[in-house]
Amino acid sequence: MKKLLLPALLAASAAAAAPSVTGSKHDLSLTGPGPIRATSETSACAFCHFPHSGLSNRPDPAAIHVPYESSTLAVRPGAPTGASRACLSCHDGTIAVGQTTGRYLPVNVGAIPAGRPSNLGTDLRKTHPISTFPSLAGGTRPPRPGDEVKLDRNGFVQCTSCHDPHRERGDPVVGKFLVKPSQRSALCLSCHDAVATGGSGGSHATSVASLGPAGGPHATVGEAGCAACHVPHGGDGRGHLLDRPLLDDDAVCLRCHGGGVASKNVGAELAKPFAHVTPERGVHDPSEGRPGSARPLPETSPAARRHVACVDCHDPHRATGVPAVRPGVGGALAGVWGVDQAGQRVDQVRFEYELCLKCHGDSANAGRPSGRAAPPREGADANLRLAFGPDAASSHPVLAPGRGAGVPSLLPQVGPGATIGCGDCHASESGPGAGGSGPAGPHGSVHPFLLERAYLTADLTPESPAAFALCYKCHDREVILSARSNFSGHALHLGPSVNAPCSACHTAHGVSARRGAPGANAHLMDFDVSIVRPPAIGPRRYRSEGPGRGSCNLSCHGREHADAPYGPSVLP
Repeated sequence: MKKLLLPALLAASAAAAAPSVTGSKHDLSLTGPGPIRATSETSACAFCHFPHSGLSNRPDPAAIHVPYESSTLAVRPGAPTGASRACLSCHDGTIAVGQTTGRYLPVNVGAIPAGRPSNLGTDLRKTHPISTFPSLAGGTRPPRPGDEVKLDRNGFVQCTSCHDPHRERGDPVVGKFLVKPSQRSALCLSCHDAVATGGSGGSHATSVASLGPAGGPHATVGEAGCAACHVPHGGDGRGHLLDRPLLDDDAVCLRCHGGGVASKNVGAELAKPFAHVTPERGVHDPSEGRPGSARPLPETSPAARRHVACVDCHDPHRATGVPAVRPGVGGALAGVWGVDQAGQRVDQVRFEYELCLKCHGDSANAGRPSGRAAPPREGADANLRLAFGPDAASSHPVLAPGRGAGVPSLLPQVGPGATIGCGDCHASESGPGAGGSGPAGPHGSVHPFLLERAYLTADLTPESPAAFALCYKCHDREVILSARSNFSGHALHLGPSVNAPCSACHTAHGVSARRGAPGANAHLMDFDVSIVRPPAIGPRRYRSEGPGRGSCNLSCHGREHADAPYGPSVLP
């Protein structure tokens, strides 16, 4: 008798210790622990199951559910199926919790009240997709054999793929009936490919930065993983599943990068007078620029509204802190696509300009930057891919090495054959390029045109190291103002008798081959037409006649230059 009794007792003890719906939030019986519970029913199982059979006792939802949608899904999910319908019979808030197929079990509430996190509603666009294959979206795959996350018999993701309704503490930290721990994205990576999400190698995945009280059960960004930015239920409704109160993409990033968690305050940069923001801030769509996308990038319509968001330039899943080795890009731009100098898409930018050309290249709606008007020219090269092109009449050496073999003012680091990046000029005045400790990159600046250093363009600007600090970053000021300069008239034109800014004669980017010619636009010559007027006879023009020689036909500050020559033996 004792031999038979002991195994029975051990089995009963093990069953009592095993996780059970009894005592969990799904225990809606009279003795259940939650705020929603029966007024007389003592069975925890009766709300979902027929006694002794395990079959569902839930009525089928009659509501019409709006399915999840995303611009990156190959196929839009249909109506909920399988186990998810049983879950939604409570969690869509349309059916009383006590309503079963057999009878009504009196409960202290009817349906789950609106506003409770457990009421998902009938709009499933805010909820992780269900009743669909995990392979419908890029970067996903079925879970591997033996994983606690399982698909149903049809290979569909269902509520029960991630939630075990009978076991509340499958994730001992978060709870929520998850089938396994979710820390460090472990639950999400069951289906979401680590290659697409950065896995454990991205900065966010490895970050030890403290989330503080806002992190809830998660101490650090790395521990929170996907949950640092995404929620499986109650998301933004655009298919990104971003945290519900943060409907703007940038707001999600700035929760940490706005002076709270991250060491660099990008939010302060974006609040500066000249910042990388647009009226449509935070409207990024992850399908942008993909073949066949409804949102082509570069834009093909002149009427398209320009926009920029953090995730246009940074992939939050793959970005790392690996420093850039010029002319290549660093980890901050890992995983970001761009446009090469031929106008073709590249899936991973190799050079900084390939990122910038997504918006500042062939976009049909490209225009002048907001906040301050650029010096007016006879023509405008809004397409910087062409303005910087290797065949341009002249340009700063961004897309191709410099061709200025005879420019004595160039400092050694930017001598002939060197290249520069967009960020050498467009960056924060408090960033590392300017000797500061602020964030790198073109987030914001106190200087117009989002420049790292001052570049004054108003007429009658007195010359000084501060007024044209950006130019003097690469050009030796002493050489520019001396007889060693290729143009002996620099000292006169920049000096107090004229006070012409550099921009009066030179454009900052370049002059494309379709707009200019090497003889007429050498040395970035492209007059500011508000300062340099047409002469009395002939057109306004400049002619290059070889190194250190040329002529100008124009009127400036009331003085006529009738094909006035300059050169080693000619006074300007």
